[in-house]
Amino acid sequence: MTLTYPETGLVDSFEIYRTQKPSITLVVKREITEPTLFRNSSNDRAETQEFGDRLHAQVNGEKFTSKERLTGLDLLRGLDGDLVDEAYTYNEPADLLESVNVGTLTYGLAGTGDQDFAIKSRVIEGYTYTTDEYDLMNKETRNAVYESGTMRNEEGEQSEALFDYVKVQPGNSLVHFITLEAATGPMLLYTLHNLLNTGRYGARETRTGRNVRNSVLGIVLGEHDTSLSTGELLMEYHNEDDDLSDSIGTYIEDVRRSDWEVYGEIEGAESFPDWYERMQAVASREADDADEVLAAEFRDLTDAAMTVFGEDD
Repeated sequence: MTLTYPETGLVDSFEIYRTQKPSITLVVKREITEPTLFRNSSNDRAETQEFGDRLHAQVNGEKFTSKERLTGLDLLRGLDGDLVDEAYTYNEPADLLESVNVGTLTYGLAGTGDQDFAIKSRVIEGYTYTTDEYDLMNKETRNAVYESGTMRNEEGEQSEALFDYVKVQPGNSLVHFITLEAATGPMLLYTLHNLLNTGRYGARETRTGRNVRNSVLGIVLGEHDTSLSTGELLMEYHNEDDDLSDSIGTYIEDVRRSDWEVYGEIEGAESFPDWYERMQAVASREADDADEVLAAEFRDLTDAAMTVFGEDD
């Protein structure tokens, strides 16, 4: 009922102030299985990006992370044990100690209203882009979607604000590099769980089912920065007819630093090690003891953080 964490890329224990910043980057492929609408956060942000002579749909990484955070919060509330304070709310957090949970420790948190506390995120997610060219004919203008995922509020009133959306069709995919900086083992486990168990993204109607299938193609561990750029990959290393894993492998080999360890299903990488295979089985909840391990790992992290924040107060 235990997990083994790698010696490279993680910190041993939770600290508020991080003097060392080892990192781990997950190479994530997001396959579109149903037509999916994405709107970037601000009107002045581009919804498409041109690399060379090819146009690609652009999606702000926060669009994925916000959904994955909710997946993780649902898990914490469903596992045995008191992993989330009853007073904690996702959009309007209470005081600091009531807001400490694996979700806020991993993805960060800022107090609202009169609350001035903050927990710095360990997750860095950049923009991601479609690997294939984007057809501008798929651009749509729609009413803004409420947090419920529909275009009507609780009173049944339809939103009046209009926004442009990119519509990504089935068969397309996006490559997303997600970096965890100065994270602990349970934070990596939590992030991996949320990736593998979230399948609904973007603006959608309530009748829509899974529209994205996530898979981890590779993992990069380093004592320092391991961040990668999807834009650089598409600009310099990948053409539409190229094998994606070969392109990613060539890209990583070119920018690789001496302290990096690279594993996965990408060209030039070592096979996923046993510790990762076990972690993925637990994170995907395919292992028989998955819930027990998840609860134990998250309890240890939460208890350690509560002690640290309590001492800091």
